[in-house]
Amino acid sequence: MIKNTLYALCIASLLSLGGCKGDWLDLSSTVNANQSQMFTTTQTAMMAVDGLGRLMHDDVNTSTAAQCGYETWMIWMSMMGENLVFTFDGAQFKPQAGWTMHRGLTYNGLKYHYATFYRFVSNATAILTNIDQATGTETEKENIKGQAYAYRAFAYFQLVQAWGKRFDYDNPANNDEPNSGVILRNTEQLTFDNQARSTVNEVYQQINSDIDNAVKCLTATTVVRTNKTYINRYVAEGLKARILLAQGKWEEAALLAKDVVEHSGAKLQADTYTTTTNRMMDSGNSEWLWCKIGLVDEVEHTLKNFESFMSNMNVSYNRKSPRAIYNQLYNRIPDTDVRKAIWLPYAPDATSMPRPIVPTNGIVVNYMSNKFIVSDPAAKVADVPYMRLPEMMLIEAEGYARAGKYGEAAQALYPLASARDPQYQLSTKTGQELIDEIMFQRSVELWGEGFRWPDLKRLNMPLDRGPAPRTELGYNGTIWTIENGGMPEDFDPEASNFDMYDTGKIINPDSRYIPAGDKRWQFLIPNTETDINPLCVQNEL
Repeated sequence: MIKNTLYALCIASLLSLGGCKGDWLDLSSTVNANQSQMFTTTQTAMMAVDGLGRLMHDDVNTSTAAQCGYETWMIWMSMMGENLVFTFDGAQFKPQAGWTMHRGLTYNGLKYHYATFYRFVSNATAILTNIDQATGTETEKENIKGQAYAYRAFAYFQLVQAWGKRFDYDNPANNDEPNSGVILRNTEQLTFDNQARSTVNEVYQQINSDIDNAVKCLTATTVVRTNKTYINRYVAEGLKARILLAQGKWEEAALLAKDVVEHSGAKLQADTYTTTTNRMMDSGNSEWLWCKIGLVDEVEHTLKNFESFMSNMNVSYNRKSPRAIYNQLYNRIPDTDVRKAIWLPYAPDATSMPRPIVPTNGIVVNYMSNKFIVSDPAAKVADVPYMRLPEMMLIEAEGYARAGKYGEAAQALYPLASARDPQYQLSTKTGQELIDEIMFQRSVELWGEGFRWPDLKRLNMPLDRGPAPRTELGYNGTIWTIENGGMPEDFDPEASNFDMYDTGKIINPDSRYIPAGDKRWQFLIPNTETDINPLCVQNEL
């Protein structure tokens, strides 16, 4: 029987496990890993849970920039949408923004993230397989099991959203199409049999089972997490709410999110968008539910982590290629909304206020972002949010609205919208108008946090990066440069700011508009899988 050794070291069971401060348990393979020692006690087993947390921002198996666990995946998911604009060439994420990376069979970035999510699956499965033999209390075991179940559900959810077909809640029979999902590999072994892809339905059955078990275990445990890097009951419920949204289970998603909003202890923080002290990079923010806590000894992450591409760090790629907001989204934000000030529409203009916060020798561009700010630009690591309270408030509102409960939806949206905009009034809209208002708030609030591309796919919407300049009206599409600053005189006021920077159409022009349902909404499966696994059917090329 043919054995699939696709990941060898990279998804070996319990490979790269370590504590929160990088004290790695270095296991070269499961052949050498003494799992009986790893699971002697619940205390030693917690090292495996720490290892799963480390995979969220792991770079131990690669020296390549833009490959650092889930946090760089978050940037992919933003870059592939329309709300975050790639500005200047010469920086990472150009092929992601141009929709070529995820369709390239041999791209290392594609292989890396595919393998990384299966590392989550393998390591979580090893924990679930072995934890019952450990010495310790049942409540400690429930805590460990709950987190392992949550991570496995999380990993399969990322895999099926990207490499599988969209969950079709309008035509459920489509979810049973053969090879429409991903491979279910609930194994802790280094080598395992070749397997075919499961259906979308089968994958979601696994995800639903895992996340239900996670919520059950984490509700039962009396263990209190020591910091926000760990998954507790409310983080698991938040993950389940995301999963329910993708399946069109609107009211169920709303109720789960509502429980998180009301009982997690997280609170909106008044200065979330006005502070310049580690703005959106501080785990102490009361809105944060789950996150990475950056530690000073994690210097190996330089030029690979989230903050190296999204903040004002001196080492940041953002220094020469600032992230910008889609101008058509920015222009819809009311002037009274505090969030509007974190983007700078006329950044190169010396008279514009406030002035952009940039790394040393950093450039400024129109519509550039100042959402993610570190107080010390010389720093090399910071905290990164994976789940925040506003997302739960928006899921509650969206779920109720799509379920036809418009009054409940408006009430759920109001606390967040009014906290960000003091002039906001309780919405009286219904139907699609209310849904559109909620999705607008979601686009603004969660900008750059990795949600836009999954949102477009789950809702079966096209990617629409807006109109090009109207040459027939005399707008020649002059690009924005550092030298001329401000806006070109011939800039079409109705045009999109995509491809309007130094890049000069450097992003794949075919990525300006991608119809809903197009084959490009599915990532291609890396050739490292299909070349040695004959049962794995490739997505449409």
